[in-house]
Amino acid sequence: MTQPRFLCILTTILGFVLLSSCGEERQRPVFEYTFTNPADVGSRYPNFYTDDSGTIYMSWIMGIEEDIYALQYSRMVGGRWTEPETVEVGTEFFVNWADFPSVVGHEGVATAAHWLRKIEGGPYAYNVEVALRDENGDRWSETVTPHNDGTPTEHGFVSMEPLGNGNTLVIWLDGRETAGRAHDEYSDFSKAMTLRSAEITPAGEVIRPRLIDDSVCDCCQTDLVKSDSEVYAVYRNRTEDEIRDIYLATYNIETGEWSTPDAVANDGWQISACPVNGPRIVADQDRLAVAWYTGADDSTRVQLAISSDRGESFSEPQVIAGGNTLGRSDLLLTEEGSIYVSWMANVNGLGEVTMRKVSPDGTAAMPFRVGLTGASRNSGFPRLADAGEFILVAWTQTDPNLKVRTARVPYSQ
Repeated sequence: MTQPRFLCILTTILGFVLLSSCGEERQRPVFEYTFTNPADVGSRYPNFYTDDSGTIYMSWIMGIEEDIYALQYSRMVGGRWTEPETVEVGTEFFVNWADFPSVVGHEGVATAAHWLRKIEGGPYAYNVEVALRDENGDRWSETVTPHNDGTPTEHGFVSMEPLGNGNTLVIWLDGRETAGRAHDEYSDFSKAMTLRSAEITPAGEVIRPRLIDDSVCDCCQTDLVKSDSEVYAVYRNRTEDEIRDIYLATYNIETGEWSTPDAVANDGWQISACPVNGPRIVADQDRLAVAWYTGADDSTRVQLAISSDRGESFSEPQVIAGGNTLGRSDLLLTEEGSIYVSWMANVNGLGEVTMRKVSPDGTAAMPFRVGLTGASRNSGFPRLADAGEFILVAWTQTDPNLKVRTARVPYSQ
């Protein structure tokens, strides 16, 4: 029996997955949050960066043809997207659902972009490539590689932050010590994955190379945020007992030195392999907030911890999501002090992009769903950005085709 037309409309408004007899796409955002974007069919793995002027840069990987990809981005100016720009096109992209490119900027102009380039030496041999924009913003420079070890190993999970002095701080997971490591040598911590950093000058010179941590989780994202004269880095550490908790280190822009990393929280998650779920951090003067996924105590959950003293100490973690969460979290901090946390939940094989507001007093509102996609790795990691009058959310749709989807969520939600 044919479904009545009004039932299709009602189902859409309520935000449920539409019945196939309605002739609508199975995966779609909740109706009232839909927001168009310039990424075409074949786009995937969006990333956001918001600069000091409030300009939002959304970057993504675009599939051109088989084995040909492009790094593209658009800026949001006055609530509207600019025409997409292409940074790089080629056949040597290392494309990964969890390790995706970024574009960062300063005063409304894109200043640096990064992606991963495959090199000879094996399926997981690739370098970090960074391109800089010239002073006039007219063209991208020849690429710079922030590491000079020359090993055919993994280099990725990059975070970048313009420092305000023209230089760009870059951190990345660096596999140089894993070169030649046999499978049964994984517990040899002299051959562990490391976390390293460097600054890149406007002229493309790599300066101030630093080792931040000599043993970290192999494939979890890193994150950076700048506040005044410091930059904060968060990542997943790895101990000799295979405890993989979230750590924070602070970079002094003047001296170019890192603090000794310390745990944001002692979850005690003992796991012998990488969970592919990195932390996210936001800052506002003395206040920091970190969101992350853990499976400690056989309980999968997304947690939030807050520091009021620039990371010297953190509150006890607050559980934001549990049960069916896949993690893949992000967060943003509003001017009035509220925090919005996002994550992906597995609901009957679908990936629900879900958000929750935490008020300044710590009260957590009811979670709400923003969009739907697949629960597979191809759906990537949803991302949040503060667009002034609303929250911008991006994720990868997996069915019927890969495509970046975006939604706008009012702060009154």
